[in-house]
Amino acid sequence: MLVSHVKLQVLEPQEAGEEMVTKWLENLKASAERLNEMRKAIVKDEETFQRLFAGASQKLWPGFINPAYLSKSGLDSDQIIEGRLKNLKEAFELYSGKLDAAFATVDGVPAKRFKEAVERAREAFSKGIAKRTLPLTGDRRAGRGPAAIAALWLVGDNRVEEYLRAGDDVLEGGPYEICSPRMAPVFKAGLTGRIIQAGAFIIKRDRNPVEIAKQNDQINNLVQSFLDPGLGLNPFAAGGPSHVDFILDHGELYLEIQIDKV
Repeated sequence: MLVSHVKLQVLEPQEAGEEMVTKWLENLKASAERLNEMRKAIVKDEETFQRLFAGASQKLWPGFINPAYLSKSGLDSDQIIEGRLKNLKEAFELYSGKLDAAFATVDGVPAKRFKEAVERAREAFSKGIAKRTLPLTGDRRAGRGPAAIAALWLVGDNRVEEYLRAGDDVLEGGPYEICSPRMAPVFKAGLTGRIIQAGAFIIKRDRNPVEIAKQNDQINNLVQSFLDPGLGLNPFAAGGPSHVDFILDHGELYLEIQIDKV
């Protein structure tokens, strides 16, 4: 028996609001000196750099080279791997030098070049977040996005009906609590993050059906792990009677929630 069914539209704005972009810029520039100190603390010397980067590459990268490969210049796979690792081990000075220059105090301004680079990234940030994040999170102009609405819907928070937008469609019932109240805060946080990440992957891959199926499996596995078995609901599974699925409807992307009782 179907007890709840809602479709939440995934809207894609052209760019982020000016207030959001400005806040991002200001926060990042204000954090410049702290970020530089963190960078120095994590990669404090050449030995650490080689252990974190060169060492990891030495373990993983050779597996991507065909042992029988021979380059146009006559280098075999062993010579190619050896040359790349040598270059990587010598890269610390370049890495450190570039970052030291970016965070240097210039004309009395700490991290001036870094802050200028952040400012130049304004447009790219606005378009990027509008394309892959805001469709899921929403913003002050458009209201809450499907990630937040879905999390509230599945803990039975009746306030969520105030957040529904013009493109959303309630087909059956209303918000429905599927987990124990004790677990609700953890569930909401986990589901919100999972939906944002899944939706971003789907959008980035041009709504590829294979990607949609993959992400839907992961979302429903998460929801099922929090399901209160005492409620008598059908298990959550992609495409099943109970599900939280991204779907394509007439070319438009939606997040569909369907809850079915045994």
